[in-house]
Amino acid sequence: MPLKVSFHMNKGFTLIEILISLVILSVILLVTSNILESSLETERNLSNRLEESSSLNLSSIIVKRDIRQIINVPLRDYYGEFLQATIIGDDVQKKISFNSKVNSLSNDSSPIKRIEYLLEDNSLVRKQYFSANPYDSEAYIKLNLLKDITNLEISFMHNKRWHNKWPINKNTENIIPTLIQFEFVQDNKEYTWIIEPNIDYAYKN
Repeated sequence: MPLKVSFHMNKGFTLIEILISLVILSVILLVTSNILESSLETERNLSNRLEESSSLNLSSIIVKRDIRQIINVPLRDYYGEFLQATIIGDDVQKKISFNSKVNSLSNDSSPIKRIEYLLEDNSLVRKQYFSANPYDSEAYIKLNLLKDITNLEISFMHNKRWHNKWPINKNTENIIPTLIQFEFVQDNKEYTWIIEPNIDYAYKN
């Protein structure tokens, strides 16, 4: 009886099937990479916004604390001479100076410190001197609160009117403005802080 031999040949992929598979795989990879890139970009934007919001909130808290704890005593220059003002502010110079009560870890020094806010290199800067009447113009701790400030306007309310400098006359040298306003632009967004110093008395010699 003759032997019957049968051959079984496995059919492979054709070139067209391989090309179609590669095209499908490429489309899947492209879609997946776009989704991943979009997700990463969204996460970066969210992180930046959270960071900006945190920075703004912290800066606002610091400025409000300093102004609400203003001590209404006359300022002195670096030679010890009285400046005929308990607070000095000028929107042209983008600067405001006053004495404020600052909590200190040491009981050996006075908690009253000279505080100065100004616009420097497009940043809102806080300078805290080591005393209320500093003799050294370089003896301070510097803190950059907000960066990329394109504009800063400081104004002071007195008798229900805003003024761009303080004191505005002889009668306001020994008092604190009713309100102090900071207006600035950061990343093309406008912000306004209006702060009440909570001081209703005038300094008396």
